[in-house]
Amino acid sequence: MIEVTILDYSMKILAKNEFDAEYPGDSIAATKAFAAFMGRFGQATNTLSFSFSLLGTSFIIRRLGLNYTIIAFPTCCFAAICGVYMVPNLWTVFCAMLLLKGFSYSLNNPCKEILYQVTSKGTKFKAKSWIDVFGARGSKAAGSIVTNAFSDSATDLLTYGAYVAMGVSSFLIYVAWQMGKMFDEYIATGYIVGEEAPSAEELAKQAQLEGDTSLGIEEEGQTEDEQQVKV
Repeated sequence: MIEVTILDYSMKILAKNEFDAEYPGDSIAATKAFAAFMGRFGQATNTLSFSFSLLGTSFIIRRLGLNYTIIAFPTCCFAAICGVYMVPNLWTVFCAMLLLKGFSYSLNNPCKEILYQVTSKGTKFKAKSWIDVFGARGSKAAGSIVTNAFSDSATDLLTYGAYVAMGVSSFLIYVAWQMGKMFDEYIATGYIVGEEAPSAEELAKQAQLEGDTSLGIEEEGQTEDEQQVKV
């Protein structure tokens, strides 16, 4: 995702600059401090993801419904980007990345999987393949273009990168709202995306089968002649 890629690179740049300033002339100590920082970030992210998946995901989806729950993650992205823009320091970016990474695994991904309930198996296979191969890699590539354009200055990266991330998050909020609305509509009508509609001949055969429930079995009290006339 574009905004996560931008924030992730920003956090690493800020952390490297801070530890280089904290340990001037000692690259080994700065590298160890950076590695410890990234280790703490990974532990915090996994702990949040596990805890929320265990205790909060199903509760939120049941309580709010998919239509509102699916909007929660892009809204969280937008709020986190605004926080980073207003307070551009390492620990603000750390907290923003912690929330985005944690909720991406524990809230956003389950909501995406639920959306496949209204798709056929073939459509689900094609959609997941495209999202995993082209969508995910393409969004990371787009985020990398932004980070590369402003890689010379952490201040410019946090400022102009935030503008890009806010725009992407706003667009995702709209898309998520539309997807939730369509999901509720398809659930209510029983429509399955990618499922072929039955032909006129198939509908006629089905109607004929539903109309003829005797299956040629002689009903009780009927003579053979009456049965033949009925058939």
